[in-house]
Amino acid sequence: MACAAMHLSWPSPTLPLLMSDDSPIGRRITPEEGSWLASTFLLGSIPGCLFAGSVIEKFGRKPSLLFAGIPLLLPWITVIFSDSLLALCIVRFIGGIGLAFITTAAPMYVGEIAEKDIRGKLGSAFNILRLVGSLYVFSVGPFVSYLALALTCAIFPVLFIIAFAFMPESPYYLIKVNKQEMAKNNLIRLSSNSATMDFIDSRLKEIQATVDYDMRNRANVWELFTNKLYRKSVIVITGIKTVQQLSGVAAIEAYTQSIIQESKSSISPAVSSIIAGLIQFPAALLAGYLADKLGRKPLMIISCLGCGLALTSEGLYFYLQNIAKSDVSGLSWLPTTALLLYLVMNPIGIFTLPWILLGELFATNIKGYAVSIATCYGSLLAFLATKFFQPISDDWGMHVTFWIFSTICFLGAIFCYFVLPETKGKTLAEIQQKLTRKIKTNTLRETRF
Repeated sequence: MACAAMHLSWPSPTLPLLMSDDSPIGRRITPEEGSWLASTFLLGSIPGCLFAGSVIEKFGRKPSLLFAGIPLLLPWITVIFSDSLLALCIVRFIGGIGLAFITTAAPMYVGEIAEKDIRGKLGSAFNILRLVGSLYVFSVGPFVSYLALALTCAIFPVLFIIAFAFMPESPYYLIKVNKQEMAKNNLIRLSSNSATMDFIDSRLKEIQATVDYDMRNRANVWELFTNKLYRKSVIVITGIKTVQQLSGVAAIEAYTQSIIQESKSSISPAVSSIIAGLIQFPAALLAGYLADKLGRKPLMIISCLGCGLALTSEGLYFYLQNIAKSDVSGLSWLPTTALLLYLVMNPIGIFTLPWILLGELFATNIKGYAVSIATCYGSLLAFLATKFFQPISDDWGMHVTFWIFSTICFLGAIFCYFVLPETKGKTLAEIQQKLTRKIKTNTLRETRF
């Protein structure tokens, strides 16, 4: 995810350079071309998600994640050796396929290798590593050359492939493909040194029972939308993925330096982008702790309300500056402060928790399809938010863009309060029982009637 985040953040220091007279590709690109360059990475993840689910189910979680490193490496090589804007867009599109495999397979993998008491912390690590990738680009990008940034970023996919090659496959997947002995060995590797064989055998039986139950109820992609057993999970994931992406996180990350430059903040765009990268770490670490203490639902509500307030304030500043033509010299602190508040509140819930919930809410027999489709839907929304951020800001004003994002956040808080179930401290089997209990009870009553 750190490798993918570097591609998502790369436009922030690079677009201002490419749109300048000193463009490293030999010509100054237009804002429209810049919006395509920023968004094609997300666009490529959409078709990638469509077949990622079936590949993950056929070949496993680990091979799928290893494969993702290859398309994540390709764009950096092209940046180094090509000065064609079209070539850059094409390879960023291909790189998006790697993002699709990461965002589809990683939540499944983490959800299946983690015990219930640390699943929230491991799920939060997904976001922490995203911040590592973003921070690297924000911190290094403004101060090194165009080629030097690409060359150093290319190292990370290689490191990922080497490091992850030594990780074990998910025991859930191995039992699903009838490799019980390998599943036991991997479960031993994944468990604490103090874990007894009785604990290992008990967990294997629990995993076997969960997989057996799920596989007796084999499902296809059509059943995901027609079977009442999955309806609540589909509604929840659709809602939180909508909030996650239409809160503007991908667009704001891609245009961080441009936003700060437009606001005429007293802090330079380069320094502000570094602060923006650093300030998210405490929030992401706190989210990992609170997800298993306070719970998923309260964190999502707090995050939505905090982001909504920050984005409303950001939009108000741009309205006063660009539309009302007011003297905003006394408010020069507001745009950077509001942006930093957003970047603190977002990882507490909006960005982090949907990845945890993706690995928790769906049964094994349908999880591959569900996560694939949910990720595809999220990628589509992220592409739209990133692609149209600049055109909407140019045509209607940047304040309109921020107010759209803030409205989504406030609506998300309402959705989470009434619809989102709490999964803290529950095994995957217990979560499924909670989600399907009401459906089964209603079905039984209808049958009796």
